[in-house]
Amino acid sequence: MDGHIAIAFAVGVLLAALTDVPGNKNDKLSTAIYCLPIFFITSITTSFALFYHSWTILLLLGAFGFLYTIIAVLGFRVNVVGNLGLIVASFTIGLRPNDPIQFSLAVTAGALFFFIICIIQVYLTPNRSLRYAVEGGIKTMGNLIRLKVDCYDEKVSLNIAYKALSSFHVKVSDQLESIRFILLRDKKLHSKHDEESKIWLAKLYHLVDLYELLMAIDNDYEEIRNTLRGGNTLKLIRQSLHLLYKETQRLTATSSIKKNRPTKRYKLEELLLQLETDQADATPQKWTLICSISTQLRHVSDILQKFEVQQEYHENTLVDSKNYIDFVAPKSTLKTIINNLTFKSPIFAYAIRMSALLMAGGLIGFLLPEYRYASWILLTIILVARPSYTNTQKRNYQRIIGSIIGIAISLLLLIWIDNILVLISIAAFCLYLFLLFNKPNYLICVIFITISILLGQHVYEGEIQDILGSRFVFTLLGSIFAVLGCLAIPINHYRSVQQSTNSLLQHFQSYLFKIQESYESKNLNFYDLRLFRKFTQSSLAQCYDALEQLAKEPLRGKSLKEDIVHFQNLVYRINALLVGLSVNMTKLGLTLNPELMDEKIRHINNLILQAEELSKQFSKDRKAKNSLAIPYKSSE
Repeated sequence: MDGHIAIAFAVGVLLAALTDVPGNKNDKLSTAIYCLPIFFITSITTSFALFYHSWTILLLLGAFGFLYTIIAVLGFRVNVVGNLGLIVASFTIGLRPNDPIQFSLAVTAGALFFFIICIIQVYLTPNRSLRYAVEGGIKTMGNLIRLKVDCYDEKVSLNIAYKALSSFHVKVSDQLESIRFILLRDKKLHSKHDEESKIWLAKLYHLVDLYELLMAIDNDYEEIRNTLRGGNTLKLIRQSLHLLYKETQRLTATSSIKKNRPTKRYKLEELLLQLETDQADATPQKWTLICSISTQLRHVSDILQKFEVQQEYHENTLVDSKNYIDFVAPKSTLKTIINNLTFKSPIFAYAIRMSALLMAGGLIGFLLPEYRYASWILLTIILVARPSYTNTQKRNYQRIIGSIIGIAISLLLLIWIDNILVLISIAAFCLYLFLLFNKPNYLICVIFITISILLGQHVYEGEIQDILGSRFVFTLLGSIFAVLGCLAIPINHYRSVQQSTNSLLQHFQSYLFKIQESYESKNLNFYDLRLFRKFTQSSLAQCYDALEQLAKEPLRGKSLKEDIVHFQNLVYRINALLVGLSVNMTKLGLTLNPELMDEKIRHINNLILQAEELSKQFSKDRKAKNSLAIPYKSSE
């Protein structure tokens, strides 16, 4: 095979592999349907523009930058494909193919080859993605348990504990949403004879039940600390939670470890019995709280035990299969894109920014054609430029430091090693390490991909000084462009914050009303309660994300940071109290007397009112910002 074709084919395989996010067979096919035409159109149009040395390359980069960014509203999977479509354009500029058609076909063939292998793998192991997602969910719940330990430690500030929990909630929500998306769209779940799918459904139920129990606190942690102050009570609770965390680690370990390590169930029961025995003569308020906590911890332990039992879910909270689809986020459509074609939409402003940055980077490459590696400007912009200034700066640091370390290691390897086969082997191994660290650690990922590219280009072209110099200079230039883009075209997060906070508060009210209605009517509708809890959880995660983006704004974010943290902690407490009331009725079988129930509802309503007042502060700040902009606009 010709070397140029082999490289193009390898690029297609590598970039297609990076689109492989968890999903079922239909998801993989959908990714291929998006990916293959995007790769082909991008590579062939960019190749022809380069071949004729045409200014249209700038227009293409601008169009690709906008289009492949705005399609992110269609979902995470399409967002990944769009981002890699931009990388295809960058690689094409760097490789400068002599035969555009041959190059484009080779890139597309490489991507097609990967998807064929991927779909074959799905047929052979249909539940692979689901298995990894569930294991990831158990691990995430384990980390949530570990964070809960600090809530019962008087030495740890509650504000710090709430901040850690509220930030981690977004990850929990995403993990559960991923599992729902993979599993609940499976038509086999409607079949009474497909036991394997029912077992996976049981694991999803266990994860959701585990989340509910971990969130279900009857009081604020401040009140829990005050009530249980003194003695070993809080210490015993922390030890119990630590044992449960260790149990989740055992569940996510290898099968051999699972068999060899004994369960901690008996040790947990000893701790809980000690807790209840030591406080047998406590005040009624303290005794009720201890019984509630110990009951929840036992239920958590029971759920962890059920993960190892391959059986269907048979509890009375089961939702009818006809309603499964209600728990899956609806798919976005072309109308979603049209609705976001306004500067009121953060993704639209980000798409405009990416378009402008790629055109600016492409202009430098066009004016300085002798520097073939100006494509690294584009690649750096694509990988570094994030919607928020803080995230962009973080990625900048990781990319620059990673590039410097990678260049230094590459230079040492090229000085010490002359054997071409050894260099190719090292480059291939570094490419494997790049794929391994692509998601967990971007800094390490940059180091290995830098080594892999530099060694590969040296073997292919030589001219090591030019390669190393261009890599560093253009990476640095791309990083500067990314920062300037954040400042020149900032994203206004106020609108998304206002929408997400209003939506969250409405979900709180609806969830509370449904809980109150269920309590008063004595008629538990498990479908409604689960659905309201799911919507509230998703809304809470979206609200956290919007507030985090606002907090990272370089100009206004710092002044609002204290209010943002206060609001996040407050809504986390509200959500926990709502879930706690729901779990009391559906899982723990506890029936609160009417006076106590009314007191809890009034308390939650007061917290919601506080959250509403605090949310208005963000709107006031937005109006103040706009009013300050009016004189400047009129003076022009």
